[in-house]
Amino acid sequence: MRLFTINNTSLFMTALLSDRETVFDQFLLGDAVIMTGTTFTIDGHINKSFYTDEELEELRRAASENGRIYSEDLIRWEAVKEHCFNCIKGKKTPLSLRINFCLAPENVIRFLKTAETGLNAGDVRSLNVNIKYDGSTLTCTTAVSLSIFTMDKTLENAWDDMFARFLSKHGFDHD
Repeated sequence: MRLFTINNTSLFMTALLSDRETVFDQFLLGDAVIMTGTTFTIDGHINKSFYTDEELEELRRAASENGRIYSEDLIRWEAVKEHCFNCIKGKKTPLSLRINFCLAPENVIRFLKTAETGLNAGDVRSLNVNIKYDGSTLTCTTAVSLSIFTMDKTLENAWDDMFARFLSKHGFDHD
């Protein structure tokens, strides 16, 4: 687990919330809490009972055509970021913001191939990034959840390093 303090908050928030940006679109949304004049809470879990079997199959097919694995549990950030932006837009910054992202399944598989951890996708529950804005400071904290017990920190260290490279690649200055 590693904490990153983001020094260019405005650039990061634009990349996070703009419909013209796709930087975070590959992540799944665990949940989001946005405090402005009221508190907005978004649960990223998909309500499968809302969809017909045909609609779910179409979602699976569309994901497959785009080289993705359809998540039966969590929605992709790209599908809800506009709603989050609408909660925030205006002249005032939010009092606080908290977003919990999970790496999408196809990216977990790719990451494990390069990380050389000896783990397989079934061993990993999630690779997370928790974004927190408290009104003045923006931080990202990485986290790993495993379905097995191990004292080995290779995966955790590799995930921390990968996310540091992700931040740098996209121009997010951080401590």
